[in-house]
Amino acid sequence: MPERGNIMASIFRKLLNKKQSNAENRDNADIEKLQLSGNIQDNLNRLKNIMSNSGDIKTREFNLAGSNMKAAVIFIGTLANEDMIHQHIIRPLIMESAILFHKNQVNFEEIKNSMISAGNLKEAAAFDDIVLGIMSGDTLLTIQGFAKGLLIESKEYQGRTVGEPSLEPSVKGPQEAFVEILKINIGLIRRRFRDPNLCIDMHRIGRRAKADLAIVFVKGIVDENLLSNIKRKLDTIDIDGSATTIQLGQMMTERPNSVLPMYQTTERPDKVVSAISEGRVAILLDGAPNTIIAPVTLPMLMQSPDDYFEGWFGATIIRLSRYVALFISALFPALYIAITSFHPGMLPSNLTLSIVRTRSGVPFPVIIEALLMEFVLELLLEAGIRLPRVVGQTVSIVGGLVIGQSAVQAGIVSPIMVIIISVTALSSFSIPSYSLGLVTRIARVPFMILASAFGAFGVSMGLLISLIYLVSLKSFGVSYMKPISTDHPSDWKDSTIRAPLWSMKKRPQMLHPQDIIRLKRRNRSGPNEN
Repeated sequence: MPERGNIMASIFRKLLNKKQSNAENRDNADIEKLQLSGNIQDNLNRLKNIMSNSGDIKTREFNLAGSNMKAAVIFIGTLANEDMIHQHIIRPLIMESAILFHKNQVNFEEIKNSMISAGNLKEAAAFDDIVLGIMSGDTLLTIQGFAKGLLIESKEYQGRTVGEPSLEPSVKGPQEAFVEILKINIGLIRRRFRDPNLCIDMHRIGRRAKADLAIVFVKGIVDENLLSNIKRKLDTIDIDGSATTIQLGQMMTERPNSVLPMYQTTERPDKVVSAISEGRVAILLDGAPNTIIAPVTLPMLMQSPDDYFEGWFGATIIRLSRYVALFISALFPALYIAITSFHPGMLPSNLTLSIVRTRSGVPFPVIIEALLMEFVLELLLEAGIRLPRVVGQTVSIVGGLVIGQSAVQAGIVSPIMVIIISVTALSSFSIPSYSLGLVTRIARVPFMILASAFGAFGVSMGLLISLIYLVSLKSFGVSYMKPISTDHPSDWKDSTIRAPLWSMKKRPQMLHPQDIIRLKRRNRSGPNEN
């Protein structure tokens, strides 16, 4: 009987969900069919009912220019700029348009073209478009006797000012970061890339939220197949509310369960401009300070803006050091476990004796010691992030020193293990991409387990499996290991090394750009002197 009851309850829930879904679709269909009438009071009442008579919906009824012709505006006070509405919509219609009424009979076009000083406006009659506009911050002007209205842009953009990047700081590069307002973010890109071929393709995502989304690319450079692929993936996303940029990227990728990031996120406008000039595509979402860049490869995640503000030789050395840090972050604890447990003969005798002396009083095996220190390190990192900024850094530093010193003195861990974990943590912070650094932190544990079970052979097998996995990945049709594994040698100039800028004449051919030439060297010789 209980099983039968559970089955009946499950059937009832499915029928209820189906009924609610049908009711929701029916309501949406009814809204799409509704049209404005010539009665402004009827229009206002129906619009208020559709928007659930919310308390922040404001209306104002008035007579046009002292005549008997009535009009009304409706807007959301928390989204619209009320000063702009009163100065550029209501005031001209009430006070400054009387002369037009004395001249002749005013029609709708006369009101639209001669009585409103607002910037952007459009005619609207369908309730579906009107409700979406009002919920976006626009104002509807409805006039008695006309079965259509004017949807006037009156959005008020409020948010934090443009500040410095928090996750991607730069020593010599620009110090501006994206904010949560899409209009400002697009302006930051426009200011840096004054090309008429820069395209901003606007979309909306979310059945209920209807968040604004912008696809940014350069016409004549971007591969049309890549662009159509991204647009097709965006069109297939059917989500109820608004998604973050991270969620949006996960729903777009072919491998959403991949541990490695299959798209690049950035908060730097200069990085977005550099990406779209190469032939990649950027996706901006209103309300999100991060931008998605696609496609992405492993060498792209290892690049930093500072690489292009230094000489090519110094930038190459720094970039190569990041690759060393990548390997240290993922493998250093595993190599220590493998050598001390299986291959102590690989170390000099003095170093081996020193390690044995430091571990003489430790009660745990090396693998338990390493996992314990990793767990404490992750706790300190999370605590530093969650705590207020005033005390977060202090707690992280003091906590690390106190806990590390106390653990060594208590004989729980050895001093050499504290050094190993500290160097590993510093190496992970040297990786420019936070997502890639997080992957190396996750990968340490499997490598440590393989090292404790099979020694150096286990670490080698883990590296082989990781390499096979990396080669199998593709980001929007581009192999994840390009341009390292590429058939275009010119792409190597900006991969693990950074060649001189004057030598990088072509855009990355792995992206299949329409315009391959990026740089044309001019003749440096001056005019001939007679």
